[in-house]
Amino acid sequence: MTRPEAKGSRTRARLARQVAAIVLAIGVWHLFAIGPGRAADVPTPGATLRTGLEMARTADYWTAIGNTLLTANLGLLLSVVVGVPLGLFNGASRKVALSSQFVVDFGRTIPGVAILPLVLLLFGGTRVMALILVMFGAVWPMLVQATYAVQQVPPQLRQVGEAFHLTLRDRIRTVYLPSAMPFLTTGLRIAATISLLLAISAEFLGGTDGIGRNLFNALTVNNPDEMFVYAFTASLLGVALNLVLLAAQRRILWWHPSQRERG
Repeated sequence: MTRPEAKGSRTRARLARQVAAIVLAIGVWHLFAIGPGRAADVPTPGATLRTGLEMARTADYWTAIGNTLLTANLGLLLSVVVGVPLGLFNGASRKVALSSQFVVDFGRTIPGVAILPLVLLLFGGTRVMALILVMFGAVWPMLVQATYAVQQVPPQLRQVGEAFHLTLRDRIRTVYLPSAMPFLTTGLRIAATISLLLAISAEFLGGTDGIGRNLFNALTVNNPDEMFVYAFTASLLGVALNLVLLAAQRRILWWHPSQRERG
């Protein structure tokens, strides 16, 4: 068997296992819905699919998705704009890294939802509140990964920068940033997941427009069919976002050994 044929066989086998796992999960869900879950009005997969198709024909459904994506992506963008420069600067200076280590370690352990009462009190149930919440939670992976990235730069590259008497700004731009890209893309995928989770949490608990608010409304009126549809919609958005970022990572890091091995 040639190498392309072997690779294709492995891909088909992996795909078959994934499909089998999905079918098994749907089967367990159906059995639970018609058994123990009936008392709690848990909908079957078929009922959820029918409700989802009906909701997909309404403007409210797509508006909620659009609002959630807007909040999550804007928050993610803010976390990148704030976290990456701070992380690169933090990692480029040992004194700065040691001085800020406690602050970073303390801040990254605070759950984003924990500051929801504070931002809700300051800004109310607005998109600004949701953006601050998302940025607070997503900025730490970007900052930490950027810091680690600079600290992992090979000493030879550091010596090149010193030999050419590059300024800190030039060293970050021409030496540290290219070497940091594998770390930054990993941090971006982590931050994107956090952004989506916190955006929906802000909508659910803070009343901002989006999937979370519609999910809360469905819970309030005891509509389990819509609750499941919005929950699965959030899950599919997370999967789609991760796949998009993974494809972008492979394209950006085509030169990296890890991506060449995949290809």
